Amino acid sequence: MTEGVIKSAGRALEVLEVFARERRALSAKQVERELRYPPSSTVMLLKSLMLLGYLRFDRQAKLYYPTLRVTLLGDWLRTGATGSDALLGAMQALAHRTHETVFLSTPNDVHMQVTHIVQGLQPISLNVRPGLLLPMAGTAVGHAYLSTRDDEDIAKLVRRMNRGRAAEGRLDPAAVVATVRAARRRGHATAWGVLEEVGAIARAVPSRDGSTAAVICIGGPSERIRAAEATLARELRRCTGIYFRARRKLGGAEA
Repeated sequence: MTEGVIKSAGRALEVLEVFARERRALSAKQVERELRYPPSSTVMLLKSLMLLGYLRFDRQAKLYYPTLRVTLLGDWLRTGATGSDALLGAMQALAHRTHETVFLSTPNDVHMQVTHIVQGLQPISLNVRPGLLLPMAGTAVGHAYLSTRDDEDIAKLVRRMNRGRAAEGRLDPAAVVATVRAARRRGHATAWGVLEEVGAIARAVPSRDGSTAAVICIGGPSERIRAAEATLARELRRCTGIYFRARRKLGGAEA
């Protein structure tokens, strides 16, 4: 579990994420096996979520189902850039066309945090989980996000990242700005080996007011992603186009 997270809160959300991944009713044993929690803790978590109205229990089938209350928690976010049906639909189309894992991330302080994943269809595909934090500097998703900021803001963020770092581990603000400028010119950012043997290509999807940027990323084995960079970058641009056309059709006020 992520350091600094209260155990009970983290576990409750992890249970709901299991249902989001599996997209079906599950038994207590199946949840226990997925999360590797002690049986007694799993049962107590499921019972608590049931009493709070987030799960219902079919006693005859011994299966748990998420309730409409889970859906309504985030329903208000669907009109925003980071949670809209249009954006998730575009991601699914991108994963289908490329067969690679596609994920969405958003800025969280000086990190980028994975929020949604569409798993790739390749026999060997990138496997990431919601909640994963990635550095804002040195990653494709981070540089794609930073490409929506001006150079002065980028340098300030890098200086914040350097706080508390040993001298040998500090980032050069000018070097980060130069890398982001190159990504801005290309229209996409790339990174190789941030996660072992993984390559990534990312592109920002900013909101109309520019206040927030979601970043769509394609990731997979470095060699495969690098070889297909031009094609994947083209598909990323196409994905962005699908998203904006869908938003206009829906008449959404947010990008």
